[in-house]
Amino acid sequence: MLGFLILFSCSTYKAQKQEALLGFPELGTLIKTKGDLWYSAVEQVGVPNWSVLKVQAQQLPFNKVSYSDYAKYAERAGKINSISYNDSLPYKPKYLRLQLLDKLGLTKQLNNETNDGLRSYASKDDAYKLVTGLDVTVPETEMLTFTQAEAVQLQKDKLGNIILVVINGEFEKQYFFSELQVFGYHYNSFCWGEDRYHNLIIENLISEGEKCPKGTHLKASKVNGDKAYLKF
Repeated sequence: MLGFLILFSCSTYKAQKQEALLGFPELGTLIKTKGDLWYSAVEQVGVPNWSVLKVQAQQLPFNKVSYSDYAKYAERAGKINSISYNDSLPYKPKYLRLQLLDKLGLTKQLNNETNDGLRSYASKDDAYKLVTGLDVTVPETEMLTFTQAEAVQLQKDKLGNIILVVINGEFEKQYFFSELQVFGYHYNSFCWGEDRYHNLIIENLISEGEKCPKGTHLKASKVNGDKAYLKF
């Protein structure tokens, strides 16, 4: 019986690991990073109330690290790896990195009243992050659609689904992230501070490895504010 329970437990963890490694969050969403001895992953926990967001679509050549990430994704997802890569050859196949622009404007939107609940939720744990970049592959015929576009935007449709909109003159093309082969993601952490009324706000968005500016904190609990003395 003990052996059966151990085997069942291992199988459960392996299934959770496989599911976690296959799933990638959407751009502009709130995630919680998590991990243990078995696997590390992210859980998409919410979508901030933002309006249209500007996106940069940057074409990048694969290197050993990014190609390894893509190859592992294709294998786990049971997809055919149609991209050949040889580090010794001068030509390298390319992928797209989609990144949110205007972090100042995005920070302002996150501090709007409509996101009060989300900020309160995210302030409880510094494991909550904002997805600000995705690495994706698209067919060669689609690559120019992105790189030569006048604008690329992150929008929401009538049902609240997140869509990527590529605009070139009067031409617009929409993509759901489920239509793209997402093999990597990038996130920003929140640097917390307070407004003049000592309400908790997001002061900055920083990349992994960066430090919060002076006077702001990665942990919201370190922000000192005392509303008791306020007099109106």
